[in-house]
Amino acid sequence: MKKLHLVFALFVLLAASCNIGGENYSRYYSYVNIDQTIVPDSARLGDTIDLYFRAGAPNGCWSDLQIYLYPYNDTIFVLEAIGLYESYEGICPEIYVTSDTIFRFVPDTAREYIFASQSATLNTKLDTLRIVNP
Repeated sequence: MKKLHLVFALFVLLAASCNIGGENYSRYYSYVNIDQTIVPDSARLGDTIDLYFRAGAPNGCWSDLQIYLYPYNDTIFVLEAIGLYESYEGICPEIYVTSDTIFRFVPDTAREYIFASQSATLNTKLDTLRIVNP
């Protein structure tokens, strides 16, 4: 009986240490950078304002980049970007992956609005939009 346990334990150890197929596969979602923001300095109350944002990731293992805009409070909005990283053996094409988005913003109050772009490796960038009464 001891031999059977020893053989089974040896088999489990060998199976656990083998890299079946020889592949190292990684797949996960993570934050990426917001590289570019275009927010006008000012606009009039009632205008529809186009806010442009571009996200970027460092290599071709990244895809499906998405930019999200969240209200933090009445005057501050937070932007974040995420992407899908997928790699076999850690080999990635040397290209810069980007995705851009335009949010249409219609302010309801004349005041300053702040858009905080949070990135994976860059400092948070603040853009201010001043809304004035016509």
